[in-house]
This record gives sequence, C-alpha cells and structure tokens, in this order.
Amino acid sequence: MTNKKVALVTGASSGFGELTAALLVTKGYRVFGTSRREQSASPQNIEMLVLDVQSDQSVHAGIEKLLALTNRIDLLINNAGQAHASVIEETSLAQARDIFETNFWGAVRVTGAVLPRMRQQCRGRIINVSSLAGLISVVGQGFYSASKFALEGYSESLSLEVEQFNIKVSLIEPGFFKTKLHHHMSPSTTDLADYKALRASVASAIKRAILQGDKPEKVAELIVQVAESQSPRLRYRVGSDALWVPRLKAMLPESWFRLGIKKRFNLP
Repeated sequence: MTNKKVALVTGASSGFGELTAALLVTKGYRVFGTSRREQSASPQNIEMLVLDVQSDQSVHAGIEKLLALTNRIDLLINNAGQAHASVIEETSLAQARDIFETNFWGAVRVTGAVLPRMRQQCRGRIINVSSLAGLISVVGQGFYSASKFALEGYSESLSLEVEQFNIKVSLIEPGFFKTKLHHHMSPSTTDLADYKALRASVASAIKRAILQGDKPEKVAELIVQVAESQSPRLRYRVGSDALWVPRLKAMLPESWFRLGIKKRFNLP
C-alpha cells in the first residue's frame, strides 16, 4: 500500500506518456505506466504494467494488479494512441476499427475500469490526451481525427456525470510537436493511383509540421500542471497551431478556411 498519490499513464513507453510519467515521479507520485509488451527495465522509477488497451481482459487484469499494490488511484492519464497516414478511401474498415480500438475505446476501457474506485474514494482526476485533430480534421488522417472527435464528446459528457463524485475530467489538445510520430504512422491498406499526389503532399506537410513543432516536454508539463490544478478546466490547447488554427476556423468564412487548409497541405 502507499500514501503517495497514485498515477496511471497509458502508453508510457515513449513520447508524451514517457515524459509525463517521468515528470510525475519528480512531483512525488507513485507512477504506473502501461505498455502492450513487457519492458526489460522500469525507467526512472516508473512501475510498468503490461496492459493492452484494446483488450477488456488485459485492462481489468492490469487495474486489478495496480489496486492490489496500492488500494487507490488518484490520477489516470489516457495517453495511449496510434496514428495513420492514409486517405479515407484507402483505409480498410478493419484498420479504421483498429485506430478506434486504441484511441477511443482504449480510453473508454481504462476509464471504466478505474471509475468504480474513484467513485468509492470520492476523488480522482482523469486526463485524456486528445489532439488538434479532434478539433480540426486532418487531411490524410480522417479516422485518427474521427477517433479524437469521439474522445472529445465522450470526455465532455463524462466530466458532467462524474463531477458529483469530485472526479475532474480534462482534455489535452496538442498540435504538432517534435516527436517520432511520422515514423510510426500505419500506412494505407490499399494505394489508389488517383490519390498518389494528395498522399505525397499530405505526408510532406505532416513531416514538415512535426519537424517545425515545439518540444514535447511542453505537453508533459501541461499535463502535470492540469493534474495538480485545484480547479482544472475541461479543455487545454498546447502548441502554437493548436491555439491559432481553431481561432481562424471560428473567425473566417468556411471557404477561406478550407482554402488555407488546402494551401498548408499543398493539396492538388
């Protein structure tokens, strides 16, 4: 058992998740991270659990193990996710479902597994890592965007339902950051010749946006800031494009905004 606050970070083996978990350790949390595969070593005092967010059985087993060790959970960060680089017509239904199983249903599974204990405690924080793509759909990543739009709506409803139990729900909406995301995007199921030029333009634009992005540590710092806030908001945007692109969409006529998106992605 532990008197420390207990945090669970899904997808903690790399990227935003690893950075956030490490930062939480320095803030005095007992931190559990999740990965689909067993890790050879637990980095930076992070206790790693084998947990596949796509599996009901794996999620429940992982949460049961955590609670057996701690008897509490104070903070859940749903960070596990996957991206793809394929236009909608080139994406099979199986691939689209796989994206949703991680990005949306994965968050739903883990949240559902921890909510009974948080309600019993009458306290808890849930932070869902969304994306600018959950506010503005990204060309060539239609199902990724759709999964993040779904996470936005789910989180908004959840925040109202569990507030009575002193459980706070927040969304983090990062733009493009200097990560290895463009190296790990799943490709299209089928390449259609008619989309060849669009596919190349989108891949180049996304790679450029990532390389020009800010340091990913900013996202981790914001997540921890929200976790420790006395009165957290529902939504937090981070990254310059996450701040100005939605503002432009709200201000400009739709035809002007679409023209801007086409220019940014160099669409044919």
